[in-house]
Amino acid sequence: MTPPWFHVRPVARDVWLVAEPSHVNSWLVAGRDRALLVDTGLGIVPIRPVIETLCPLPVDVVNTHAHVDHVGGNAEFDRVSGSPVPTAGVDPAERASYLGWMREVLSAAQAYRELDHRYFHLLSADSDPRPLPEGVERWVEPGPASGPEPEPLADGDAIDLGGRTLTVLHTPGHSPDSLCLLDDRDGVLFAGDTVNTGPIYAQAPECDLSAFARSTARLAALADDVSLVAMSHFGRGVAEPRYLHEVAVAFERIVGDDPDVVSRPARDCTGDVVREAVFDACSVYLPAG
Repeated sequence: MTPPWFHVRPVARDVWLVAEPSHVNSWLVAGRDRALLVDTGLGIVPIRPVIETLCPLPVDVVNTHAHVDHVGGNAEFDRVSGSPVPTAGVDPAERASYLGWMREVLSAAQAYRELDHRYFHLLSADSDPRPLPEGVERWVEPGPASGPEPEPLADGDAIDLGGRTLTVLHTPGHSPDSLCLLDDRDGVLFAGDTVNTGPIYAQAPECDLSAFARSTARLAALADDVSLVAMSHFGRGVAEPRYLHEVAVAFERIVGDDPDVVSRPARDCTGDVVREAVFDACSVYLPAG
């Protein structure tokens, strides 16, 4: 039996992971009066019906940034918010490149599953890639623009869900508009693409390494107020607060031109050649040059 495209599970009190496994994670967080969906995913399969099975409350959306894999389902919701800082869009050719990479992942998945089941036992439903739904080629056509115009959020804004408040943290680096949300009740940090446990993408023209270093240092300084870090990509969607320090140190070493940073050639999810700076806890994709 083919598994559904989304994998859903609770990770904290009234917080759900809504994963498109191995591709992108969205997060649903509920208060007393309202709920908030942090990002709306790829837009390959409608996400709103999944959200409605989890929570009966009215649901608003906040985009951690405007990249296509985070805003694909925006048009399904009436109210969307995000950073007012402009970010370059993704053209259809890049979407097509990403689809090609997805098929590459799927072609490797079976051999990986067999090795994992025999030796490593790392795969979970959060990370085991799903077959592409039929007709997914339509995703290469522009879609997110049909959604509502995002309402602007400023650094320090508070989003009140009723008995639970999320504070907006502007964290540029991955993109100029990147933001995180800190749950002031239970300490969940929704990190977008500012923090990930696979390679952190800092290689695109709109990425800013100095801003990335400042943003990750800011998050590390808040670690005592964080209970867990909820991230957007790769097999480990949740990390402990200490991981914020490890990522901040990685960027500090990169921008400081630390000669002991090890790097290797790699390829990102659109097939571009990049340089991967490798650390004990994470890695960072940088421009090939």
